Amino acid sequence: MTLIESGVTGLTLTLTIEDLKAFATDMIEQAKAQLLPVMVSASQESCIPKKEVLEMFGVCPTTLWNWERSGYLVPVKMKRKILYRRADVDRLIIERGRQ
Repeated sequence: MTLIESGVTGLTLTLTIEDLKAFATDMIEQAKAQLLPVMVSASQESCIPKKEVLEMFGVCPTTLWNWERSGYLVPVKMKRKILYRRADVDRLIIERGRQ
């Protein structure tokens, strides 16, 4: 990795299968270390129930359905519950405040 990161070019290497496997395993572990925290945080992101979103915006279910259909606010469906990501709702509040 040191050679790759230093920008050395035109180098020919002879590797064993074990070396290649170790390199691949190391690259996978590095990717996991970088991506896993992001994925865990995304899965634990807070959501707001549909009823609360309706109250927050003071809209009827039809308006919310139209927003979903147009992609304005994307729902997260968990079994029979319809939820909305807090970040998406906050973004929409800011956007609506500018209008």
